[in-house]
Order: sequence, then C-alpha cells, then structure tokens
Amino acid sequence: MPISTMLWTRKTLRALRGMTLAGALILLAPRLESAAGPATIDVQFKLTDLDYRPIPGAAVRLVLGDQPGAQPLTSGYRFVTDAQGAHRFDASAAIDQRLKKIPTNFVDSLFSRPRTTDHLAVAAELDYAGHRWLYAIEVFRIPEGGDVLLDGFSVYTPDARGQFTNKASYDGKGWRMADLGGMMLTTPGYDPWDFSLAPEQAPGRWTLKLAFKKYPEPVRR
Repeated sequence: MPISTMLWTRKTLRALRGMTLAGALILLAPRLESAAGPATIDVQFKLTDLDYRPIPGAAVRLVLGDQPGAQPLTSGYRFVTDAQGAHRFDASAAIDQRLKKIPTNFVDSLFSRPRTTDHLAVAAELDYAGHRWLYAIEVFRIPEGGDVLLDGFSVYTPDARGQFTNKASYDGKGWRMADLGGMMLTTPGYDPWDFSLAPEQAPGRWTLKLAFKKYPEPVRR
C-alpha cells in the first residue's frame, strides 16, 4: 500500500527498507541556497533489487522534464547499468520553481502555506514482467534548508503508437496496467528508494541522485 506523505531522515528510510513507496518522501540535505533555471545536471543513477544488490546490464532510458509520456520516444538519455548497477552522466534540463505544500502533521497542515521549491520531473523507462514501462516522479527541493521532497509517483504503459500515455491505476489493493489484459499486480515493479537534488558550487550545475529498487517478477495466481 502506498505510504502517506511523511518527513523521513535517511536513518528512518534505512529502517523502513522493503516497504512500497508510492507517495511522497522528504530527505534531509545540506543547506544550500540556489535559484532555479537552465542547468547542467550530474545524474547519478542506481538500480538494485529489494535487498539493495546492484542490477547490472539493465537497459534504462531516463527522461528529464514535464509530461514524460508525451515526449518523443527518442528523447532522454539511454544507457546500460554497469557492474554496480549504476550509471553517471551529465544531462541538460530546466529546473523550475513551483509552489508546493510541504507535508507536516495534520494540525500544522491546516494553516501552512505552499512554499517555493526548485522542481524537476524525472522518469525512468525500465523492463518489468516482459514489458517496458515508464516510472515518473517529481522532485521538489526547498531552498531554505535543502530538504528534498519526492512526490507524484506514477507508472505509464505504452499506447498503440508506443507512446507512454496510459497511466496505471492503483485501487488500494493492486496496480492495473493497460497492457496486462486485466491482470493486476501487487507492486508497480519498481520503487524509488534514494534520491537527492542539490546545486553545486559552479553556477548552473546541479547534482541529481536517484535509485530504484526492482521487485521480483510477478507470479500468476
């Protein structure tokens, strides 16, 4: 079941490994002030199994920017993970600024106002259950303090043209993918489990760290 919006430290995140993450998370990051805009991004990607063992030789396409399913299939950055299940490269993307309601306890949330954040949408095209699906997230960084919020976890399957426009649905019990012929999955296949977004000292340069974990292949019942 998706986890509701919570404030997590890295220590808490390690303690809750293995739980499905389909909601919003916050990780603490160093305090760095910054302004959004066009950027060169040092992308550090990692792919593991549920026990955090690296998955080498995985074909990945990483797309930066809004409306990932509407972008051409030739867009983004294609690569194969190395022996450590990782890949690092420089990417170009615009980091914009958006107002975002920051999750707090229930009482505080009634009176808190949206805050300005640095925003980057990211989507990873990955193999699961014999299909290629697009796993999309949105990363929000709070300049005051550097905390990072992960939100908007979605999965897209290809339409008849091969574009990733069919958004999977979750009903509280399972995931329904359009290309599975009515079969439902108990997990979406992958979950993000580590992430950060921070400006570097050099103007216009950022670092994005993003890790996904893969669930075992589904068993038909």
